[in-house]
Amino acid sequence: MSAPNLKEIEWAISKLESQESSENRYIFFAALYTCRNQMLGNTHPEPYIADYSEATVPEVEILGQYGDSDFLKAASGKEPAKVLAVIDDLLDALQVVNRRAYDNVMRKL
Repeated sequence: MSAPNLKEIEWAISKLESQESSENRYIFFAALYTCRNQMLGNTHPEPYIADYSEATVPEVEILGQYGDSDFLKAASGKEPAKVLAVIDDLLDALQVVNRRAYDNVMRKL
């Protein structure tokens, strides 16, 4: 038995295209297309699993050490969005308890 040539593979593909859809049909399609691509030299290297296994995770900025106060030490190494959420809650409370201190902070910002 000789190996099929490109013309036979193309004929088999066209014959399968006229048939009804089925799981076996798709298996044959995959095999025939693979053989055809090999014969034509249209092979591509397999991608690494890491290229498609996980979505890229955006880098999160982390606060550095900006001073020696208790607040700056506590904020060091944290995400800015999380630190700002805590400060926002604090300023909401300060606005109610001590409006003058709140206004001074807002003016400085």
